[in-house]
Amino acid sequence: MGFEVEHKERFDAAGKLDADDWLFIPRAQLKPDFALDAALADEMVRRFLARAAQQRVPPLRIINDARGVWLRAPLGKTALVLLEPERIVDAQRAETSWRIAGGFLLAHHVPYGGRFYLGGEWQPDGALKLYSTVRRYPPRVVHWFGGSRGVAVYNRTQGLAYKQLQEKFLKEMARVVTR
Repeated sequence: MGFEVEHKERFDAAGKLDADDWLFIPRAQLKPDFALDAALADEMVRRFLARAAQQRVPPLRIINDARGVWLRAPLGKTALVLLEPERIVDAQRAETSWRIAGGFLLAHHVPYGGRFYLGGEWQPDGALKLYSTVRRYPPRVVHWFGGSRGVAVYNRTQGLAYKQLQEKFLKEMARVVTR
């Protein structure tokens, strides 16, 4: 089964990114024992981090513990730090999110680095939406180059790698939860 991953992004005037990646799975295509629960949220985190570790540019080593996640690049450099994990599991969704707290991909001297979300939620038509979302994230490359030039550089570099990672991850999750 092929599922189409949809992607939408926008930068605000301050250069902060809101990005959404998602796909929909009709309920009839889900495994009979599918549950929107903490186990699904755990599996999404595990598979996302495994996919991120397969990135080649930059190659990443993932450190994941109760405090958060560190994506480490070669030479001991930290690409991204995700802290303060939060989990929401109820009848409508299962979601894990982290505060984006640091790393060389994040702009310098920003009071808030945004938030990263992984989850699944039921839609009104009964379909399952699997998603990955970033809110109010200020990429360093956008701030280096500024304005539309920074966004163009982001879209050809970090943004392209991010979009490819999300597509692979969401399609893998779709295969996991479908018949």
